[in-house]
Amino acid sequence: MKLTKKHIAGIIIAVLVLLVIVVVYFSGKKSRSEKIGGEVFSVKKGNVTNFAEQTGIIKAQVGAIVKVGTRATGELTQLRYQVGDYVRKGELIAKIDDREKLANQRNLKAQIEEQKRDLAAKEAQYQYSKVNYEREERLLKQEFTTKDSVDKAKRELDVAIAQVELARAKVAAAEESLKALEVSLSYNKIYAPISGYVSQVTTQEGETVVAGLSAVNLITIIDASKLEMWIYVDETDVGRVKPGMKAEYWVDAYRDKRFSGNISLIYPQPEIKENIVYYLAIVKIDPKDTTFLKPEMTTHVRIIISEKTGVLVVPNGAVRFESGKNVVYVKTKDKTERKEVTPGIRDDKFTEIVTGLSEGERVVIPAIKRLESGAKK
Repeated sequence: MKLTKKHIAGIIIAVLVLLVIVVVYFSGKKSRSEKIGGEVFSVKKGNVTNFAEQTGIIKAQVGAIVKVGTRATGELTQLRYQVGDYVRKGELIAKIDDREKLANQRNLKAQIEEQKRDLAAKEAQYQYSKVNYEREERLLKQEFTTKDSVDKAKRELDVAIAQVELARAKVAAAEESLKALEVSLSYNKIYAPISGYVSQVTTQEGETVVAGLSAVNLITIIDASKLEMWIYVDETDVGRVKPGMKAEYWVDAYRDKRFSGNISLIYPQPEIKENIVYYLAIVKIDPKDTTFLKPEMTTHVRIIISEKTGVLVVPNGAVRFESGKNVVYVKTKDKTERKEVTPGIRDDKFTEIVTGLSEGERVVIPAIKRLESGAKK
């Protein structure tokens, strides 16, 4: 068959197309080789900690801040502590002028002593009247006296009994008044209800304190050893956070120091800040950590959701999601091949591999730029 120019041109075109296909094939192979290039990591056993990062704030526990006041009225004659001073529970903090009450106390005690002497006299008269009445009754039986004398003795006895009861009532009333006065007098001396630091002083020596329906606040004491942390848990994470979970945290003042505690409860009432819904998780702070932590400090928190030890791990960058599957690139002596894997939990560095890899296998952490270059080609 004689080849025409048309046939020759067709053959030349077919050869050129074949050459283009071969070039594209080897070029794509080269691109795939670049795609899986990168750092090599040997699969090993390690620990993985899955956590949720949140923000918190240090707060004083309920009862850690006490406003100390008084129900007494008068001049503040003594104030022993100022802001920043440490006070122990039971120590005298302040004193209000009590001279008038002390004078009333002395007068009342004197009255009580006088009333007790009067009571003793009345009781002696009662004993005499009782003996006289009993004697008159015996004489009447022997007809040595009259019925009128017996009746008179009986009236004198009844009067003596009434006078004794009245005197006893006066003594009891005076003693109750003395007790009330002593209670009122106790308001003039203010003692520390808790140990802690004075955080606020609202009244100074020489000022007059006027007590009204409520106690006048003198100073505020804060027990720095009773602190807790409020963690603002985002609504997207609150479903994973449970009471009892461990929380690790640090503050900007001590970036290299790590603190820890456990979530004691989660408030069901949400807090909305800047249109974001948060739920408060409470962590009680260890008293030994309160040396470093202060109220209103901002904390950076990691809530430990789950932990696994002794599991197969690879760097997070080694696991890729391609064509709907989790895969890694395994490097052997001759080639690099793609393997499908089942990942478990992950933290900020490593991912757990449940199935698909064995310890000692070498995986490639793909270079991002080469992956993009290969994808474009």
